[in-house]
Amino acid sequence: MSNHHFEVERRAEMNIRRWLSTEHAAGHRKPPHDDESVGPYVTISREVGAGGCAIARGVGRELGWEVLDREIINVMADRYGMPHETVELLDEKHPTWIEDWFASMFAGQRSTGSSFIYRLKRTLLLAGQHGNVVIVGRGAQFILPRDRGISVRILAPRDFRVEQVLLQKGISEREARKYVDDHDRQHEQFTREFLHHDATDPHMYDLVINVEKLVVADAVRLIVDATRAWLLNSTDARATRVSA
Repeated sequence: MSNHHFEVERRAEMNIRRWLSTEHAAGHRKPPHDDESVGPYVTISREVGAGGCAIARGVGRELGWEVLDREIINVMADRYGMPHETVELLDEKHPTWIEDWFASMFAGQRSTGSSFIYRLKRTLLLAGQHGNVVIVGRGAQFILPRDRGISVRILAPRDFRVEQVLLQKGISEREARKYVDDHDRQHEQFTREFLHHDATDPHMYDLVINVEKLVVADAVRLIVDATRAWLLNSTDARATRVSA
């Protein structure tokens, strides 16, 4: 990772911690449910091997917005006293794994996989309230109010994604296929069983991009243009309501 990327991620983590500290100092038990206080945001849902993380970074850079990906995991680990390796293991994984881990770690206490999801939702809502953020994964598009941001799905054919994983990780084709299939299954189970939505349903997104024939810059441009158009239309619509 370049020094520039490290600095960007460090700054993003510091900002989340500052938001959480401000919330705590104000005595808020949970983020308010006023939809008007959320956004603007872009959520990036991505299939493994489709380059969603790199695309999200590019979108954040073009818009001048914060990008939250692994930063969410790092901050949750620190805030809730959970080992970073454990949070990464639970991140977007099969719900049974999450429930079993909490049961073993907090025997006799009121901590369950639902507690993990509650903490995740709280962190995402708080980030959404500060606005101008690009959030990668974690079912954010099912947690934040739909009309306050743009939801994007990045996908590609399985063979294309297997090839990307094979090249990135230096593993065999068989291992790459298993890696892709396992991630797809776990992510779908996570969103279906914990967030009660189908992550593969294209109707849940404002923009769906197949990156098989595109480079990262092409996908970034599509998302940035769509976001700016939505922001302009949203501003016009609010101005019309006020003048009426």
